[in-house]
Amino acid sequence: MDQVVIKIETDVAITMRDGVTLRADIFRPEGDGPFPTLVMRTPYDKRRAFAYYFYDPIRMARNGYAVIFQDCRGCFASEGTFYPWRHESSDGYDTIEWAAAQNWSNKKVGMYGYSYPGSVQWAAAEERPPHLSAIAPGSSPETVKDLVFRGGVFQLQLAQLWTLTIAAMHGRRQSTLQNSAEHLRQVAASLSDLSQEARYLPLNQWPIAENESLAFYRDWLRHPECGDYWQKLDLPSFSNIDLPTYIIGGWYDVVTAAGVLSTFTKLASKGGSHRVKLIMGPWGHEMHLMRKVGDHDFGLSAGGDAVDLIGLHLRWFDYWLKDIDNGVVDEPPVRIFVMGDNRWRNENEWPLARTHYTKYFFRSDASPHGADGLLTREPPLEDELESYTYDPLDPVPTEGGSILDMQRGFGPVDQRAVESRADVLVYSTEPLADEMEVTGPVSVTLYAQSSAVDTDFTAKLVDVWPNGEAYVVLDGIVRARYRSSDASPSFLTPDAVYEYSIDLAATSIVFKAGHRVRIEISSSSFPKYDRNTNTGAPIGADNSTRPARQTIFHSAARSSHVILPVIPR
Repeated sequence: MDQVVIKIETDVAITMRDGVTLRADIFRPEGDGPFPTLVMRTPYDKRRAFAYYFYDPIRMARNGYAVIFQDCRGCFASEGTFYPWRHESSDGYDTIEWAAAQNWSNKKVGMYGYSYPGSVQWAAAEERPPHLSAIAPGSSPETVKDLVFRGGVFQLQLAQLWTLTIAAMHGRRQSTLQNSAEHLRQVAASLSDLSQEARYLPLNQWPIAENESLAFYRDWLRHPECGDYWQKLDLPSFSNIDLPTYIIGGWYDVVTAAGVLSTFTKLASKGGSHRVKLIMGPWGHEMHLMRKVGDHDFGLSAGGDAVDLIGLHLRWFDYWLKDIDNGVVDEPPVRIFVMGDNRWRNENEWPLARTHYTKYFFRSDASPHGADGLLTREPPLEDELESYTYDPLDPVPTEGGSILDMQRGFGPVDQRAVESRADVLVYSTEPLADEMEVTGPVSVTLYAQSSAVDTDFTAKLVDVWPNGEAYVVLDGIVRARYRSSDASPSFLTPDAVYEYSIDLAATSIVFKAGHRVRIEISSSSFPKYDRNTNTGAPIGADNSTRPARQTIFHSAARSSHVILPVIPR
């Protein structure tokens, strides 16, 4: 390709319908065009976004696109007040239509970006701007509510780290944010030791979030249940979206694979395999294209030059915005990285039609301190149970998995130290005679009683290697008061037995011969999730705690189990 001269315009003013001015940097080939246009909207500083290699506006412009990097409302160069997701639908619509009206535009606009810049695409698409032709959201939740609360439990580590990040990045801009060196030092110290911040009780009086600029953190805690707050704020139901969409996600993404995959299945059921595509890698949230995730090296094919996300975007947008018949729509709609085998595989649907959903039952003895209980296809015939004490002052620490805090380590991290605790129950298969592929959604059904009026139960899927190393694959949690509905709480009668469903999201992994499949059961994973104080107090408002005695049942009538999506090999 001949060298293309790129024209760069900075802080271009774009006026929204309410008169607020947002500013953008624009990268486009020199000349009159017309050019198809790509929009990336971010709260993280449009200048900083330039540094992300999978956004690369220069490469996009050299391939014939005008690229708009815009600061969201209230962020950096843009006017207004930032409140997460409150204005993204209308602001996205107005920005897209402004772009299409420029004399250098060919009137076809696409959107791309991951995380928050991924979610704003859904928000804009719901408004159905006439000139939005295709999108490519990456690492984006299905709903904001599901991002902040999972199983009714506040995603503490994600919420606090994100709040601290917003405080640090916006502190210089917003005069109301105690814009002082001392404040910035306080934020920096918090970012380096989030575990201490997470222990602060009550959560709704966390000092960092006292300023009105960070009111969203307190608002989230005030609204643990579905209702008007989330309906006005939340991302769309997808019933109004009918756009060519390329969805990008990772098995260890804190957004959870379940939300990313759910958006795909909803859109694929409407739009057909040529209009909706999905790629799922072995990545975390901010580490796309890294071959080493947690304690595992997934090989050359997992990252680096082997996965050209920019090229993927270009092929997608070339078809829909330039009318280039490059075959992208004829490719299988689903591309997944199968961990264990460490290779990519194309599929025709999600979940896979050939899945055998298989129950594995928990059996005694699941005593802690290294003695495994059993995980078996044979259901229990006699009454069996195990008990442990959950103390909120000594919660089970989060080790790896789908977390955002890079300092703690994410992805497949060894769980043996966690499994040695007295408040963690362990159920394992015998060493596998043959390899077993698990690809799809995983869920645990638990029959349990608690001495408390409210508590939590956690479940974790683990791959146990022949040498004893035990690597987390998935995890999930449920808050007892929301076991039946996340719209209205129902507290426990202490020591009564209840059924709980724990969603572990989804994965694709091959458990190799000689490995064991393991399920861990406990009542906390801290600081990923906030600690249940066991008191029944309003979420985030309690600074007192009490221990709870938990009992897990597995019998003919109360057969606690996991359902694994087994794929024939």
